[in-house]
Amino acid sequence: MIAAVGVVALFVNASPQTVAVKERQTEQQIAAENSDVILQQVGVMQLTAGQADFAPLRYTATVVARRKSQLSFQASQRVDHLLVDEGDRVEQGQLLAVQDDAAIAALHNAAVARQNQAAAVLAELKKGPRRETIEVARAELNRLQAQGSLARTTLKRQLRLQQTRAGSKQEYDVAAAQSQAAEAAIEAARQSLKELQTGTRQEKIDAQQAAVEVAAATVAQTQTQLDQTRLKAPFAGRISQRYIDEGSLAVLGQPALEIVEVDHLEVRFGVAIKVAQQLQAGQRLPFTAEGQTFSGTVSQIRPTLDRTTRTQEIIVKADAESSQRLVDGQTVRIEFAAPTAPNAPTAQPGMWLPSEALQRQVRGLWSVLVLDRQGESSDGNHPLVARRDVELLATWGDWSRVEGTLEENDSVIVAGSSRVSVGQRVTAQTIQMNPPWKSGCVKLGERSVR
Repeated sequence: MIAAVGVVALFVNASPQTVAVKERQTEQQIAAENSDVILQQVGVMQLTAGQADFAPLRYTATVVARRKSQLSFQASQRVDHLLVDEGDRVEQGQLLAVQDDAAIAALHNAAVARQNQAAAVLAELKKGPRRETIEVARAELNRLQAQGSLARTTLKRQLRLQQTRAGSKQEYDVAAAQSQAAEAAIEAARQSLKELQTGTRQEKIDAQQAAVEVAAATVAQTQTQLDQTRLKAPFAGRISQRYIDEGSLAVLGQPALEIVEVDHLEVRFGVAIKVAQQLQAGQRLPFTAEGQTFSGTVSQIRPTLDRTTRTQEIIVKADAESSQRLVDGQTVRIEFAAPTAPNAPTAQPGMWLPSEALQRQVRGLWSVLVLDRQGESSDGNHPLVARRDVELLATWGDWSRVEGTLEENDSVIVAGSSRVSVGQRVTAQTIQMNPPWKSGCVKLGERSVR
């Protein structure tokens, strides 16, 4: 510019036409000299209305295992073996610890023997007498029938002798008694044979069946007692605590091991009723912890209100991949994008900008660089850089809400601001940047929920 002024001064006494020609030549010469200058390129974002219509709604949640159990023995016996330690992964049904079971095993074996004995007697009763036994009974009946026939013949002979007075009265009475005894023995043998041929009475079989069932119940009882000396995993997970060692005497109700189901973790947190009404089961929710992003699915919204916090509990089932990176008891953060009406009492002042656009000033103040369109070059493509002072109000991820001298439609430099300074001409390119409520954050309904 100094060179241009000097050139104009040389022609102060020249004619107006000459001066105009020289000025045009001078501007062309300066433009030609500046044509070799490479301007810095920056990325800008144009401010629009509604930049603060959303605000973050943050909740702190806790990661909990879906199932966590303290396992204890049901028998007061000495612990002989511990097969797992803290941190070990176990599968459902896996044997974890064993107690001394010698006494219970002896009782169980005795019960099994009694059951087998009762079952054998029942089988014999159901099968009935053996064929050989029936043949013996039939042979005995035939023998008694032969004796009975002899007794009857003798009685007839004594009767004839008695009638002819050739025999005594006593001999006749003896023959009559022997004949009656023989008939009675024959009838008894006949009934015994019939009983053997008919088989065992059903009542006797039922009684023995009941005895077998009592013996089986005793076996089941001792088997249960034997099983109670073995501690097994109720579900797959990891051992988080061990409370007992080998040689210790287990006490009923005292925990021996603690198991946590690490493959199925849940995130639980309480929200206001208005927020709970805008969530539903099956909805996907992202959450963060330790700088990492996780995701899950809303599995349940508790229908009751906590009387202390006045909130409804939301249960989020973490994805399988997220469960592998999370730990039971870990704290995570869940964010929602809550809309705020511009004129509502909950309306937020200022507007949201990418945090990388802010530059720190003295005494805790901040500023941003914008394009000064009033200082554009003659071709309109190279605006000047200007500064706007702002106040930092809040942060939301990589974005910051600021308030200050910014106006609607201002073009804020959001990329390359560290490479330029105020008053410098730049080449600008508009960058499309998604605010938090458009980049993964769950957006709530249109009405305010704050």
